[in-house]
Amino acid sequence: MGHAALFVLFDKYSRRARLRPVLIMLLPPTLPLVVGVQALPRGRWLWSLVLLSGLPLLADQLGRSRGKRIEARLFQSWGGKPTVQLLRWRGPTDRQRLEFLRTRIQDIVGASLPLPTEQEESADPQRADEIYDAAGLALRVRARGLPGAELVQEQNCEYGFRRNTLGLRPYALPTAVVALLAVLAWAFAEPDFLGRPSTQLLVVLVVMETLLVAFQAFLVRDRWVASAAWLYAERLLETSALSVPGALPAGPVPGTATS
Repeated sequence: MGHAALFVLFDKYSRRARLRPVLIMLLPPTLPLVVGVQALPRGRWLWSLVLLSGLPLLADQLGRSRGKRIEARLFQSWGGKPTVQLLRWRGPTDRQRLEFLRTRIQDIVGASLPLPTEQEESADPQRADEIYDAAGLALRVRARGLPGAELVQEQNCEYGFRRNTLGLRPYALPTAVVALLAVLAWAFAEPDFLGRPSTQLLVVLVVMETLLVAFQAFLVRDRWVASAAWLYAERLLETSALSVPGALPAGPVPGTATS
């Protein structure tokens, strides 16, 4: 078994949105370990052992669980799910665009799930959001078989990756900082200490570890996740609600600025 086994064990979403955040978290301590331990076993047997141990499955679940744990807080801080906000009468979508989308979505979900009128939404916003959320579920199912589904999946993978990376940040950032400090200490150690590599290689390690710390410290934030969530919501609504590409009326893209 080799790296191709991941393509058998995990689908595209799991590889990109769940496993990748865990691998990024583990990268800072792994880099100096691989460089320093020259006798580190390599080969197919080691990769087979990793697969048989169930570690990839554990990493998959860890990435998902940490991301889902913070999702409710994110939605609350944003004012609700982006898909829900885009369907609200009081939301960021301009009026012409909103009326067109709601008409198309009502045709899709049918009379069994009537979308709230502006007055009904104003009278009971929570109930209206529940209906919009149910409509969003129907749109996600519908989008899987439509032209443009690959773009929706791409955006969903990106949102899942960013959300799960943020969920792992409480562990990933300290890990990266400790790894950076360890490499810096290694750089000032005796030449034969723990298989100390060349100065050039240590400089490369310090730069890479610094970039990983900066990534976790400055980029992995709520707003970083929000931008991907809004793009996914917009792509989902446009793909699911349109029977003919390009039929959406022109108008400003509602937005990411509201997050």
